[in-house]
Amino acid sequence: MDLPGNAGAVNRARVNARTALTVLGWRGDVHAATEVLAQLVDNAVRHGLTPGAGQRITVRLAIREPHRLVIDVEDPNPAFPAFAEALQGERGGRGLREVQRLKADVTWFHRPDAGKTIRATMVPGAVEP
Repeated sequence: MDLPGNAGAVNRARVNARTALTVLGWRGDVHAATEVLAQLVDNAVRHGLTPGAGQRITVRLAIREPHRLVIDVEDPNPAFPAFAEALQGERGGRGLREVQRLKADVTWFHRPDAGKTIRATMVPGAVEP
């Protein structure tokens, strides 16, 4: 998915994710996976883009064996300061903490062409309320 670099990207990601997860045949909690994607896209819009620069966000969803969902969200900003603190919700927001609550493992890495990818990996299973 190629998404605009604005707040509308979050809703567009949610709608497209539900369809994509159904087509991919993922056996996990589609609602939780959609919320994980929405949180990551929201973070990319808030922290990964330069305001007014017309930048875009790229999202990829894939199923890897055994039934592992991989959600990649790419933005043009190569930096991710204090990643560990962000995972703990200590950076002012709670987006990545919420992603972990939904049972996603979160990592990040630099892209070869610049920017970064935030990756959430999920396996089918129950999510705590």
